[in-house]
Parts: sequence; C-alpha cells; structure tokens
Amino acid sequence: MGCDEGSSTTESVGDIAKSSLYLALQQDENGLPGGILITSCAQQVLPNVWLGGYKAYEDVDFLHKNKISAILSLGHFKDKYPSGQFIHKIIAVADNPDANIVQHFPAAIDFIDEALAADRRILVHCLAGVSRSPTIVSAYLMSKRHIHPKAALAIIKQQRPFANPNPGFMDQLRLFREMNYTFDPSNPAYVSYHQGHPLLSEHAGHEDEYKDTS
Repeated sequence: MGCDEGSSTTESVGDIAKSSLYLALQQDENGLPGGILITSCAQQVLPNVWLGGYKAYEDVDFLHKNKISAILSLGHFKDKYPSGQFIHKIIAVADNPDANIVQHFPAAIDFIDEALAADRRILVHCLAGVSRSPTIVSAYLMSKRHIHPKAALAIIKQQRPFANPNPGFMDQLRLFREMNYTFDPSNPAYVSYHQGHPLLSEHAGHEDEYKDTS
C-alpha cells in the first residue's frame, strides 16, 4: 500500500481523526503507538514541509507526486536512494525520553531553512511520525515564531493529530524555549538539565530500526 491513502493535504482534522489509522491508535491495548504506524504516511503541516513516518520516506511515488526533494530523517536509517536524487540528512537519535535531541535542533533547523530557501519541499520523518519528527518541526516553529512548545505542537496537530513527542522530548522543547530558542551547551539552563538527566548518546537504542537491507 502506497502513501496516497491519507497523504492528502486537504483532509480536515475530523477526517483524519475518523481514519482507520487514528482509530487503531486510539484503541491500542497498551495505549502506545503500535506497528500500524509504520504505514502512516505524511501530512503537509507547514508550507512546503511534510511530516510523517518511514512509509513516506520509502514511497518514492509519494515523494515525486508531492515534489519533495529534501528529506530529513530522524533515526538510525540508511540512505536508500541514489546520490543526488534527494537532498538528504540523517540525524541518528532514538525515540527515548532520555535521548539528547535538543543538541540536534540547530542542525535540523538549518537543514529545513536551507531547503525552504532553495524553494524545495521537504519531508521530515522518523519511524512513526509521532515523536521525533514532530519534536524537530516543533523546534523549527519555535525558533521562527518564538512560541511555546504546546503552541507549536498544536499547529502540527491540525494536520497530524496523533503527533505526540515523548515526555523527555517535551521537556527539551521547554528547555529550548528557556534558552531563548537557541542551543548553547554552556547555558546554565542546559547545564542544570544535563546534570539532572543522564542523557543517552544519540546512538543509544534503535540502532536497527527499519534499516533498508536491500
């Protein structure tokens, strides 16, 4: 099944909330996103910015149909396309509340900025499009509009209502705001947070998640 189903940027929040994907998420017995999310595609959450899961990344027809030419991958993925087909950046970070994602905000924001400045359309994705990629797009919104993390996430949820960064990532978005929407490892707020949270290496966990083995 390709990404055409549910990939429309004209779907209303109500339509998405009634979709079989969203209902399945709501009914998960563990109350957590399940494997079905791997089939979740992507929605355009900002002008020329799509947010989604691995399924969107691997569907070249979806990428071409939406004229997406830049891809930001959040996770331990391999580049599956020939060099030059897409502008592609991979940031290896696990979906773990203790993972240090805030350190990657500047590189991610710069990559999105560069893509948009070049009139490219960009896909920001992780495995499910629920935690890591919404965190990065939230940080991007915060850096541009100087808004609260919840306000940034609310904008994303208008098109992707099941976006739900894990609690540790929400804490780091709040930390980003406390640092005045920049990342400075010498900032007292970051130093204090780092001391109180034994953040994992960006390579800890999920090393084998959905790698392309072809």
